[in-house]
Amino acid sequence: MILLLAAPAATEAGHSAAQRGAAFAVPRPAPPLRDAVFAGPAPAAARISATASGERYSLNDGSGDSIAVEVSAACLRECEAADPQAIANAVGTFIHGPEVNLLTVQLDTGFQLGFQCGFEALACYFAGENRILLDGDAEPGPDGASREFVLAHEYGHHVAAHRDVPPPFPAALDWGTERWASVENVCRGHRRGDYFPGDQEGRYYEDPGEAFAEAFAFNRFPGAAVKWAWTPALRPTAASLEALRLDTLRPWRGRANFTISGRVPRDGVVVRGFRTPHDGRVSIGPVGAPGLGYELVLLNGQGQRLRSSRQGVSQGHRLDYTVCGQSRLRLAVRATGRPGGRFELTVRRP
Repeated sequence: MILLLAAPAATEAGHSAAQRGAAFAVPRPAPPLRDAVFAGPAPAAARISATASGERYSLNDGSGDSIAVEVSAACLRECEAADPQAIANAVGTFIHGPEVNLLTVQLDTGFQLGFQCGFEALACYFAGENRILLDGDAEPGPDGASREFVLAHEYGHHVAAHRDVPPPFPAALDWGTERWASVENVCRGHRRGDYFPGDQEGRYYEDPGEAFAEAFAFNRFPGAAVKWAWTPALRPTAASLEALRLDTLRPWRGRANFTISGRVPRDGVVVRGFRTPHDGRVSIGPVGAPGLGYELVLLNGQGQRLRSSRQGVSQGHRLDYTVCGQSRLRLAVRATGRPGGRFELTVRRP
């Protein structure tokens, strides 16, 4: 009997592990890599940029926005498609916010591009100076990506560089923007060891910041004949693309506050539930202060204890918890002293 009962469980566990392995398996696309991202300017880029000619060009999308386009001296001589206005027109077809006016696109020869971005990359983005380096010729990449598709990928990085995410997560440039990352369960994937934010050296195709930029390109070019090269679990869906569009057009502005109040129970506990639509730190206070006569217990939607005010309380009498994939939390208030008094708690959530 025991063997008969144990065998299906083992089989089911094996199937589950295999399915999870398939979902997070990383295909091995042929190089080159789509791009490289740098925090600040590279010396070579600065030297070549100093020899470039450039001015501002309208996006021609009715917004009145414009970008700077520079063409290196070598590219002016050798490139066959170094048309600054065409580049600006292409950017004008992307969804964008006011960050677009900070952008500079630098057109270089293929050799210059390889020297600055790495010879396996098709482009690169310098976040410290809002600069995209792009090939001045329009030949498609080895994976069939058009120059405009590559430009859209780089613009995705530019969007992320100008978006905030809540603590304790790293910058959106590495993590992805707030709503998109929440829909894509980046936090859970990172905790499981499936995603590696900002690791372009060894885990490029498991870097959620890169997956966000590629999703941005697919949002603009849904019919592109380009295979999804990143981990399959981050492949764009209708929900994740909608989150990406919201993050671009209506950026997340920080944590919002609301109040939970009531009376400390004379016996038992009082429980209040609240939604947590986005991942990030939730802060509840005041808790644990002398004389309040209660403690707090934070529960998940299934009633499992996550944290209480007897543990992890900050010096300012605040209970912190990082939401990581939960859509709803429950807060239990339990009397520890004289019951019957009122409580009022401020909850800050992403």
